[in-house]
Amino acid sequence: MSRRLIPVSRAARIGVATAATSRAVLGASFTWLALLVGVYAADAGPPLPAMATTAAVLFPIAAWATAAHLAATSDDLRAVLTAATGRPVALLLDAVPAMIWLIGAAVTGVAAATLFDPHPAPPVHWVLGLALHLLSGLVGVALALTLQALRQTRGGQTLTILAAALASALVPFLPPIRPLLQAWSAADHPAGTALEVWSLLGPLVLTAVLTTLAGLLRRRWP
Repeated sequence: MSRRLIPVSRAARIGVATAATSRAVLGASFTWLALLVGVYAADAGPPLPAMATTAAVLFPIAAWATAAHLAATSDDLRAVLTAATGRPVALLLDAVPAMIWLIGAAVTGVAAATLFDPHPAPPVHWVLGLALHLLSGLVGVALALTLQALRQTRGGQTLTILAAALASALVPFLPPIRPLLQAWSAADHPAGTALEVWSLLGPLVLTAVLTTLAGLLRRRWP
């Protein structure tokens, strides 16, 4: 097997450095922190419902941060990385900075609940809260990758992300927002087991579909 022209680790560092210097990515990060401050400035109630709420909002914010990073990477640099590493690896490299951002945001969301929510909760709720943040954010990352593969403009991406968030909040069983809130936003957990399972499985299914679509669309690039 031939050696890649650019090592994957070096290409990943380029992507992370690009994301770290993007003002739009920083804007998404500050928006996320401001949201957490707003939620926990007063009594947010039991930790799990509060984390379900912040996890739901992380979907469009993660999509915003990912789209901002992708826009900050020039088409010429992406073409060089694609030629040097191959299309599947280039797609993975685009996702690496987004995943690093998402993990940081998810941990911050759970840490905020741990530090500032006065209500007690069993350890399983904190683990579940982290999973909800990661799953919701994963859909946002995959959506942004798909929109970038469609060559949408920044304005078009913003409108699509907002429309997707609104649809997910209103349409029953459309992950991640509506199932997540229906399953976990009530303190006494009245939701059935099927809905709880779908709130965890649905985002994974949608992420897989969107990521596959992004990969197929990229294969059609010149």
